[in-house]
Amino acid sequence: MQETKVRQENKLVGCAVIRQLLQSSRDISEQTVHRLVELLESTIDCQQEVFVGQVYDSCVYRIGCGNVYSETKLKFATPDVRNKFASSFEAACQEVGLRVHRSY
Repeated sequence: MQETKVRQENKLVGCAVIRQLLQSSRDISEQTVHRLVELLESTIDCQQEVFVGQVYDSCVYRIGCGNVYSETKLKFATPDVRNKFASSFEAACQEVGLRVHRSY
């Protein structure tokens, strides 16, 4: 019982951290933030896998929640901004208990 409560609190804190990270990027719309957080919350409860990838020589970063076929494509101002976001996002997902696969 106690373990379930702690896991639920960690999930809420983790999702708040991820939401804040997504919102801090000027390149991601509020609608996309909301949709990604919902997908990540459901992924935490079920599959616990997130598929990510950076498109070589571009500003694109892809996120697939639960399976590799459901992707959200984010486009950043520069590859450096994308790389900084990607590192922070992947670390935050791992902290919340998600398995991050670089597969795109």
